[in-house]
Amino acid sequence: MKALSHHKLLFALLGILLLTVVAEGANLKVDCNKGGTIGAAIAKISEHSPLGPNTVTVTGACHENVSINSLDSLTLQASKAGASISDASGGTLDTVAIGDSQRFAMTGFTINGGVDCFENAVCRTQGNTIQNSQVGYGIRYSRAHGDSVSDVAQNNNGPGILIVNDARVIVADDTVQNNAADGFSVAEAAFLILSTVSTTNTIANNGNNGVTAKDHATVRLQLANITGNGNSGVVLLEDALLHMDFVAPIVNSISNNGNTGVHVGDQSFAFFPGDGSALVTGNLSGVDVVCSGQFSATRGALTNLGGGTTNCSEPAPLSPQNRESTEPARRAPFQ
Repeated sequence: MKALSHHKLLFALLGILLLTVVAEGANLKVDCNKGGTIGAAIAKISEHSPLGPNTVTVTGACHENVSINSLDSLTLQASKAGASISDASGGTLDTVAIGDSQRFAMTGFTINGGVDCFENAVCRTQGNTIQNSQVGYGIRYSRAHGDSVSDVAQNNNGPGILIVNDARVIVADDTVQNNAADGFSVAEAAFLILSTVSTTNTIANNGNNGVTAKDHATVRLQLANITGNGNSGVVLLEDALLHMDFVAPIVNSISNNGNTGVHVGDQSFAFFPGDGSALVTGNLSGVDVVCSGQFSATRGALTNLGGGTTNCSEPAPLSPQNRESTEPARRAPFQ
């Protein structure tokens, strides 16, 4: 009986040890210059430690399509020697795809191809360059949450960053440039904040608009320089919203775009602060803020655009006396 008890105790201790190893996760290194692959490291983590936390540190030039599904607390980071991941599918697959994964982080890579964050994933990226994608976007967020800091999205064959299907994304200090379509395309009730950590967001020289928001999308502009885009700086369509924050003495600049600065279309709304922080001027159509279609509206300080022009008109705000006169008469309560 004592021998049996000792065996039971031994198995119990081994079980606790294994659980402890799994809970601590893995810290793996991959050198693609020596035949290693990120995919092999991900497969190992999926088998032994899917809940993490896990870290994969990568060195060298990797040629593969990385798929990360249902893995939590995973960090994919480039080593100090540098790392790149290049599409191996001929433009038919995302180079990095992250689905149903919480607390995913990716730092320091050059990604030659598209990145897709989808299916309720939470993706945090920093210091990456995403370029030369052939899948129709640089980065896509679809029904996901994303934080992007100091990333570059450039030379992609669609929008630099695509945000759709109720996704929520915060971007700080990013550069989105030289993409074939929009810099940012935001649609289907998605939400974008252009914020800052230490500098500004630069959205420049994209083939179409700097930012297009449509179909109930919202864009909150805390700090950005939107310039030199082929069409307009910001376009709002189909019940979209733009809110430019009060950030003086810092300046949000929407200038030198090929058409208008801000185009407010059907059932869409734009708010401009009156603190001098909204510089919407010098756009090549000659009119910097344009209202078009049906039921477009603006509020704020259209007379304080840094010299910009507009065809939009706003009603005078109601005085307290006029506001009271427009309220319906109150009936006495029933006795």
